[in-house]
Amino acid sequence: MRILITAQASYSHLAPLVLPVAEAAQRAGHEVAVATGPDVVEHIEKRGLTAFTLPAVKALGEVLQGGALQRPIGMEQVGSVTIELQPEFFAAAFVGLLAAPCARDLLDLAREWQPDLILHESTEYGGYLAAERLGIPHGALDIAPMAPYAHPVVTEELNRQRAEFDLEPVSDPWHPFRAFRAGVVPEDFYPTDSRLPGARHYRVPAQKTRGTLDPDIARLPTDRPLVLATLGSNVPRFSDGATALLQTIIETLGELPVTGVVALGADRDPQLWEGSRADNVHLTSFVQQELLLQSSDLFLTHAGFNGTREALTAGVPMVAVPLFAEQSQNAGRLQELGVGTRLKAQDVTREALSAALRTVLEDRSYRSRAQGLQRRAHALPDLDRLVEDAAALVS
Repeated sequence: MRILITAQASYSHLAPLVLPVAEAAQRAGHEVAVATGPDVVEHIEKRGLTAFTLPAVKALGEVLQGGALQRPIGMEQVGSVTIELQPEFFAAAFVGLLAAPCARDLLDLAREWQPDLILHESTEYGGYLAAERLGIPHGALDIAPMAPYAHPVVTEELNRQRAEFDLEPVSDPWHPFRAFRAGVVPEDFYPTDSRLPGARHYRVPAQKTRGTLDPDIARLPTDRPLVLATLGSNVPRFSDGATALLQTIIETLGELPVTGVVALGADRDPQLWEGSRADNVHLTSFVQQELLLQSSDLFLTHAGFNGTREALTAGVPMVAVPLFAEQSQNAGRLQELGVGTRLKAQDVTREALSAALRTVLEDRSYRSRAQGLQRRAHALPDLDRLVEDAAALVS
């Protein structure tokens, strides 16, 4: 069977699920290809997978820089304030502007490659539109459960795009996901109104790490709780507000009876860090997050979904300081589930952050509930089963 998987032209949209699923499908004997924009094709080929370059597909950042889409209000203040994901922006960007060029390129590709099945990561609508136009089975790999897929403005934009491709309108906001949605956290994580009867949930294997854990981190003291803190690998690209937020995090951890590990972000040398330091806080540019979470007591995070999933799989409670995208919705869901608490970036002071950290560390119910989700995550079938289930869509 030929399986085509589509994704946004961003590594963060490929790595958590698209690439592992493609590898699992390839191991199962299927002919597999991943289609995306030219900027990230190398990451696919490095994994020994077939990559198809879609010439018209651009990353969201490139589209924003080009002025074809208005940047979300306040993005220049990322780190100083939490930027909420507006359904109108999601609809215009992901369902509209990014989807149409992808769908057109995919239709050209499909005439030659003739896939039997198209799987699209959940924010990539071009694969869905192309599959609908071709009349072939399709399904979604859910990398962002809290995105506003069912909002009326998203359905309205979806129908505009369907009309562009001579498709009848749909009234079901979950139509792109209805045939097959593969989640990678237990169903409990999903709010009740976004749980679909046919949705299935799977366990993502631990990612291959760059060698063993950093020896300096391995030798850190063990007489205090370990708190891992990161705002994501891209934080150096953000405004000065993000740097100030990191500074507050380091200062706050320095005042608490904990051992802190703070990842400053890719390409930010901790030796050149000009902010404050603390004897009990280890600074690094990169941390083997999935490994270190297994021995962490608390995760201070921006609530990106991949890190959130990894922490839940490790049974680690969280304090979330969301920055942008659907991170605020992820953080809110963690609080609703009682596995963490959240602070908006604009509300972070040393006093407020210290109180949040102390609450989660000292109230064992956070850890207990996180471990409950961990057990349910460990009971999920693996990605080999996902491939079997997806292949069954092809009659």
